[in-house]
Amino acid sequence: MPSIGSKTIAKKTFLFFLVLGFLFISLKLHYALEQKIPIQDHNQTFIVEKGDSLYGILADIEEEYNLYSTWWVRFKYLFKDHPLIKAGRYNIPANSSISELITRFKEGDVQLFKLAVIEGTVAKKSLNSLDDIIQSQNLQFNVPTEVKEIFSKEGLIMPDTYFFSDEQDLVEVLVNSQSYLDEYLERTWQNKPKNNPLKSQQEALILASIIEREAVLASEQATIASVFLARLNINMKLQADPTSSYGYYQDYGKKIGRAVLDDKNLYNTYQVKGLPPGPICYPSKGAIDAAIKSSPGDFFFFVAKGDGSHIFSKTYEEHNKAVKKYIYSK
Repeated sequence: MPSIGSKTIAKKTFLFFLVLGFLFISLKLHYALEQKIPIQDHNQTFIVEKGDSLYGILADIEEEYNLYSTWWVRFKYLFKDHPLIKAGRYNIPANSSISELITRFKEGDVQLFKLAVIEGTVAKKSLNSLDDIIQSQNLQFNVPTEVKEIFSKEGLIMPDTYFFSDEQDLVEVLVNSQSYLDEYLERTWQNKPKNNPLKSQQEALILASIIEREAVLASEQATIASVFLARLNINMKLQADPTSSYGYYQDYGKKIGRAVLDDKNLYNTYQVKGLPPGPICYPSKGAIDAAIKSSPGDFFFFVAKGDGSHIFSKTYEEHNKAVKKYIYSK
């Protein structure tokens, strides 16, 4: 029978090799994690596709940059789940280590792209801006069908600055904005005065878009809203210049001449009574609030003074005087 001493020696020998093995694996793991990725450029872009695993990505990086075996990193996750990583485009700075890269993957530190949807602008401009971002950044997707639908009409999302990392993120961000706009309209609609003649939240959005284009100063939005509401109340044409421009050009910035004002399209409120069939731009929250929360006022006319503000008039005679002073005198 083996002696007690030999058992002790065997046990110590086993523990020694166990500790030695642990140290060996730890050193291998440390070296694998801390090795630098030899990137020549200031920043290297690395794309993580949806469904990619950490191990698969590390294997690709190991092959591309001829690194020491990242297989050892697996030991770090032997007794726990390997981290979930967010799909998207990652910028890898020069001298990054594998450990730093894994941390960025775990935190989802993806490159974000900025899309500005500006109040008062039309949807096609936002769509063109998005397409420019996709092309200039060489993103690996085209504008998704859901996003094209969102930019097929004016005012389907709230004007804001949106950040996205990939195709899925883009769709999610914009769809959420649609929901937010619907919720905001619903919430604000609860505060509509009884004498406000608007019949639906869609009508409120349409009027808000007109207010957005007419009001240079936010402080005048409610007063301009009261003018249009007063006109709607007596079935008087709105005669809003932005509607004639939108109906003729589907945009703004071009001259509004006689041909534009006389064009018989459904958006031209010089030719048709009531509201146009849809919004003419992205209205801000302030414009939406003005359209819904305002009441018909005593003013039926306004004219721009040239400094961003307007002169409001109750009668056509007063309005003519203001026009002569601020328009014809120039």
